[in-house]
Amino acid sequence: MSHLEPWKVLKSDIVFHNKWVTIQQDTVRLPNGNLIDDYFLNVRPEVVITLPITKGGKAIMVRQYKHGGKEIFLEFPGGVFEADKETPLKGGLREMREETGYYSDEMIYLGKVFDDPTKDTNCIHFFLAKNAFKKFEPEPDPTENIEVIEVSFEEIPELIKANKIRVCGAIAIYTMAAMHLKFN
Repeated sequence: MSHLEPWKVLKSDIVFHNKWVTIQQDTVRLPNGNLIDDYFLNVRPEVVITLPITKGGKAIMVRQYKHGGKEIFLEFPGGVFEADKETPLKGGLREMREETGYYSDEMIYLGKVFDDPTKDTNCIHFFLAKNAFKKFEPEPDPTENIEVIEVSFEEIPELIKANKIRVCGAIAIYTMAAMHLKFN
């Protein structure tokens, strides 16, 4: 039997908020009785990432600049969605359409993960989009400049090994998609 217990939140205040970030300060009591009055959380909306695979076995990926890392990264289409306004599925289809122009009638929910549950409040939903095909012209957000590329699904482990795919969410969704395709 586990003796782990969650922390008890005694007080929670938003200490900073704008359109890019919300910071929350919590006062918490730990199970051992200790009090922490300055635990800061990055309050973030939920995220959805989709791994589109064409009938020919090509994974549709995006290359784009990410300012936090100050580099151009290779990853899968995805982004934030407002869980009270759209489902993860609708968010995944929307993000895939906006960033790549691709669509799929075979969206498989792979699950959700947490990027950094120590300091971030959000989760990331993963979808595998089987038999994806180009249906629209991409419509990226004004802050996005995206290059859409096709990569053989079998080539992805080598890209990870060669450090060409370095985003945690991209590596995690590839792993979950590969397991799904192998065992289902």
